[in-house]
Amino acid sequence: MISNSNPRIAALRTEWDALSQENAFHYIKSIKLNWREDEFLQSGEDDVANLVDPFLRRVGCNPKGMTMLEIGCGVGRMSFAFAKRFAKVEAADISSEMIARARDNQQKLEIPNVQFQVVSGQDLGQYPDKSLDFCFSYIVFQHIPDISVILNYVLEIGRVLKEGGIALFQVNGFYRIKLPRGYFLYWGICDTGRLRKWNVESRPCLRFGKLNSWDGVPISVGELTAACRAAGLGGLQFSGVGTQYMWLSGKKLSASKP
Repeated sequence: MISNSNPRIAALRTEWDALSQENAFHYIKSIKLNWREDEFLQSGEDDVANLVDPFLRRVGCNPKGMTMLEIGCGVGRMSFAFAKRFAKVEAADISSEMIARARDNQQKLEIPNVQFQVVSGQDLGQYPDKSLDFCFSYIVFQHIPDISVILNYVLEIGRVLKEGGIALFQVNGFYRIKLPRGYFLYWGICDTGRLRKWNVESRPCLRFGKLNSWDGVPISVGELTAACRAAGLGGLQFSGVGTQYMWLSGKKLSASKP
């Protein structure tokens, strides 16, 4: 039984269950309103090829024979691409609707080496300590409107990674100021929507309001660095600081290292 003790996470689960029923493909990969299934799955293969494969080559990681975890797998858009590269893929999501659709897709595609699970949205409790070689998340943490939950996920990544295991994940890297009465001001560089047809890929962004389960909350380099150190992750590398898509990678250190 998944606990809904955190009201923000309970609301997030309810919202993503509803979005899955309304138009799962669009809300997972929002650059298109109406996806064909083959196009949608190909976008997952493209993202793995463009975002993950070069990273794995750069850090000298051969995924063959390894077990990985994708946090926020949705209906399996990237999970099935990972399954071509890794021996086993653990795939987790907060939404039972998303996981049900992912399992249906898995059966249809006959891909045996992925295990889909519904998780609490606050931790990785289903996965044992030091059991995974690689942890990955993309377009997931940026939707969580609770900094403590994001930082706890970082601690959990450190817990489940084997020594020498690798993490690669994306967050909202905007800058933020907390204001009275629960309001925030945050700013940075975001991707464009309608301007892409004029080849404008990014623009300055300034937002004011209360946190919600679509925009999430920006998180700072300092907050992430402290959480990674507490999680036993070292060799930290940041990219996209100050943007909507900030990436962080790190490696699980051996217990003997500080």
